[in-house]
Amino acid sequence: MKKRMWLVCPFVIILLLAGCREKEFILSENPKKEIGQNVMELSFDDLFVQSIQYPKTDIEKLDQQLHKLIKSYRDAFLRKAKNYQGKQRAEQNISYEAYRKDDRYISIKLTIYERLQTAKEYVECIVYDTKENTEVMLFDILAKDQLYRLAELSEKAVKQNYPQLWDREAMQPHLSLALENYEKFLLTKDCFVVVFPQGSLFDFPFCVEIDYEQLGDAIRLKAETTPTYVPYPDILNEPISNIDPQKPMVALTFDDGPTRKYTTRILDALKKHNASATFFILGDRAMNAPDLLQRMVLEGSEIGNHSFSHKQLTTLSKEKIEEEINHTQETIYTITKKYPKLLRPPYGSRNETVLQCAQDKKIVTWTIDSRDWELKDSDKIVERVMREVKDGDIILMHDLYETSAEAAEILIEELIHQGYQLVSVSQLYLYRPQAN
Repeated sequence: MKKRMWLVCPFVIILLLAGCREKEFILSENPKKEIGQNVMELSFDDLFVQSIQYPKTDIEKLDQQLHKLIKSYRDAFLRKAKNYQGKQRAEQNISYEAYRKDDRYISIKLTIYERLQTAKEYVECIVYDTKENTEVMLFDILAKDQLYRLAELSEKAVKQNYPQLWDREAMQPHLSLALENYEKFLLTKDCFVVVFPQGSLFDFPFCVEIDYEQLGDAIRLKAETTPTYVPYPDILNEPISNIDPQKPMVALTFDDGPTRKYTTRILDALKKHNASATFFILGDRAMNAPDLLQRMVLEGSEIGNHSFSHKQLTTLSKEKIEEEINHTQETIYTITKKYPKLLRPPYGSRNETVLQCAQDKKIVTWTIDSRDWELKDSDKIVERVMREVKDGDIILMHDLYETSAEAAEILIEELIHQGYQLVSVSQLYLYRPQAN
């Protein structure tokens, strides 16, 4: 039976300090997701797992184009997954980056990772002109007879970055003066980015970043104003918790966030009752709401590592697993000045390689699955948890959507009313070693 859940997590809205538009962009502090609301869909059964993230821009034509593109990849994968008979479940993971050059141009890059018999990665790029309300193609902005300049700078970047892999004869067809070689591109604030898909130059996607100054008049773009961002203050030390080892205690845990709307509600409820929880954060989403991560620490909750992009770690190489874990560690440290000590692999999937890559980080699972992603009913979620809960339990939830936030608010109050202390996972392990 296939399961699916989805969420829309609004980013912080920052008004432009200059310029005038009928509708302001939805902006984010995340340097890799500068624009849009993050939508995440999870779907899985016994044959496959599917994690899809994309931006909702509120630009109707662009959103329709994105939905159509993602649907084509999703449907094609599901058709292939029906006949898949591998040992590991088939997997599709779609992630994105979204950049804003200025008031006019925005760029979206979709990375589609699929693993059936073998692993493959595809890349799609959309550059959009918000003033003309249309997609921008390379030939729209490339000056006449200037393709050679783009090819020249791309070749130079490949040589500099991967001199040991440089093979002129093999790579020349993909760096020649053919427009289709450079049709996947992005416009960021600082540079023009050419995206070479997996299998063109290397067996992995490769991006060439070219400063606009280097391109000179080869690219024709209008200058627009950009917003000013105010950085967050340095993180403070977390408060000291008063825990009575003689009283029952449980650990509420929340996966896949943060989300601006629902994580905030959960934190508000925890603060109201002087309670703690553990939030297992996706590195890819941490910069969507850095202030919420700081708030977690300031108010006595704990942050754990939930990988960077929610890929099934047991299907990845040791190098890729380390990348998923370490990238998240560094992202969270940048925000909180603290490295997570806990790791919860996506889907709870782990093997010997995952355990090795975790190093000194403790792998955390759960003793009660609220099934909030499936039930989508706050009363049923609460009833399920309260029916099973006992001293020393670790409760799995997700700060993804409204019913989970509603259930968390009720559970926090009800558990405390019944005499439970709500502690972090690390605190639970300290006072209830058997829970480890």
